[in-house]
Amino acid sequence: MRQIWVDTHVHLDRYELAERAAIVARANDAAVAILAVAVDLASSRVVVELGGTAGCVVGVHPLHAREQETEALRDLAGVPRVVAIGECGFDVAGPGWDVQVEAFRGQCDLARGAGLPVILHIDGAGAWGRLVDNEDALGGLRVVRHYFTGGSAQAEWHERRGHFLSFGRPLLKEEGLQAICREYPAGLILVETDSYPLPGRTTEPRDVVTVGEGVGRLRGWTPVEAQERLYENTSAAFPGLRFG
Repeated sequence: MRQIWVDTHVHLDRYELAERAAIVARANDAAVAILAVAVDLASSRVVVELGGTAGCVVGVHPLHAREQETEALRDLAGVPRVVAIGECGFDVAGPGWDVQVEAFRGQCDLARGAGLPVILHIDGAGAWGRLVDNEDALGGLRVVRHYFTGGSAQAEWHERRGHFLSFGRPLLKEEGLQAICREYPAGLILVETDSYPLPGRTTEPRDVVTVGEGVGRLRGWTPVEAQERLYENTSAAFPGLRFG
């Protein structure tokens, strides 16, 4: 079994070059592999060229949803290092719901055609309802709910559909998330940091070890067992990842 952790959601392209290199080096020292995730067409073009990662994700975040960008992603989706489409979904702070729906459905179609998973971003009042209303777009897709902070009803909805839930640092302090993590199917749990530059925020990919070990404590796994199980889960969620 590989002895490695995987941070399944890092906005690595948003760091300056020197800081990016230092982050990757510290992640390597902590035996953490990185999945680099884009938020728009421009960052999608960057992440496919980044070194120091196990793979990348191209797509349009709902805050940046533009109908015309979905088609422009098609060529990028065929790059060998691309392992998923996203993060896509719904956000109350984004453009009109009609635009977000079009972008979401377009990216789901793109993922289906490319044989790739999708990574979901759901945030703010009304976003969950839009996802439920457009559930049919997810048909036949491997689905990862990124940085899950929803309640038990949302978790049950995802569980019934065999979706992966990815937990970040909120898991370490929120009892509701801990209860969900204890009961969610063991093979459908992932971990991440959702790292990106933000004043006062020090989280980076190496910190995913703390999250993974937290999952282990909740599930009754040793740190080594947690590492092994989460590695297996990540490999199942993103079959295109390449380690080493």
